[in-house]
Amino acid sequence: MKFNKLKFSHYFIYLLMSINFFGAINLLNLTKNRNNTVLLIGHKLVGNLEIIFKENIENISVLYITLNFKDYIELRKLYGNKILFSLNLFHVFKAFKSKIIISSHGIFFHKFLKKGISKTIYCGHSIFGAVPKNKNKTIKFFKLYDEVWLHSPCEKNIFVNELDCDEDNLKTLGYPRNQQLLKSKSNIENLKFNNSFQNKKIILYAPTSNRGNKTYINSQFSAFNLEFYKFLNNVLPSNTIFLIKTHLNDEIPIEIKNITKNMSNIYFSSNLLINTDYDPLVISDVLLTDLSTIYVDYLLLEKPVYILRNPDPDPKMERSSILKNLKLPYINNKDEFKKFLLEVEVGELDNKSALNLKNDIYKELNHSKIIENINETFIEYLNEK
Repeated sequence: MKFNKLKFSHYFIYLLMSINFFGAINLLNLTKNRNNTVLLIGHKLVGNLEIIFKENIENISVLYITLNFKDYIELRKLYGNKILFSLNLFHVFKAFKSKIIISSHGIFFHKFLKKGISKTIYCGHSIFGAVPKNKNKTIKFFKLYDEVWLHSPCEKNIFVNELDCDEDNLKTLGYPRNQQLLKSKSNIENLKFNNSFQNKKIILYAPTSNRGNKTYINSQFSAFNLEFYKFLNNVLPSNTIFLIKTHLNDEIPIEIKNITKNMSNIYFSSNLLINTDYDPLVISDVLLTDLSTIYVDYLLLEKPVYILRNPDPDPKMERSSILKNLKLPYINNKDEFKKFLLEVEVGELDNKSALNLKNDIYKELNHSKIIENINETFIEYLNEK
């Protein structure tokens, strides 16, 4: 749940959560007794957290705590008492009694957690795409963790040479969701069959977050601009599916959802029959994106990636090297977009640039052992006295 300063209710929710977290952490600091459980903290149970939650070995109990009541109710139905709610003090106490705490964004009052009792691990939701103005704050943030699990050798370079972080707790483990992504390649035919996409060319459009920027939202290729869908409806070939996967923080307007119900070639990933958040990547033939780091994971599939030259939704943000001067084909206007659609239809897309970039980013990283390595880390930490 992302804080919205315009919603009064969010101030109350975050205040109550802060009281619960601060109280539970300080009470637990009085004792060294911890349960042999792993706690996951993040905005959503998706991506790396979802894979860790589902792929753990049998004798390790993994918990997930959420601030979103709707998510709590839905997940509780699926996973029972492994799902905890941040506004319930007893749940928070149970959560922080875990020996291992893994966060995808951060831990409230992290600095108050006593070192050496619970192990804290940072496992991000994407490769680091920005260079913050206050590097010292970022350095201190990551220094709090016992381990920082990195996406790739490229991300380690970003942390060390662009963010100026120490290497002491950095671990180039790879992302568990990327191991699952590669594993899911064998399921592509089932995914297509379940969604009636057999014998179709599938374009995945996965733009970055719009961040409320009106220039970006109203731009010609914006997933939030109704005119873009009218354009698509006129130019998409009959055998081509245009699949849209928005950023986690964004929502397609209801008006667009209603109108596109009558556009047979346009789909939203939220309406697909899929198993994981990354199945839309597996099912597609090519990725369209802009300033989103999703392209980095998509490279592992060894399929073409094209960049739409959309406006920057956050022009004041300094991007890390992963989003600068991309050596990928760009689409600048509607004529080039139409040419791209023709290349999709006849199967003449540029894939060489994506393959070269994949090798530059991942080097020799082995994705087949990531989940196994995570489980070994869990066993090591849980067995510590």
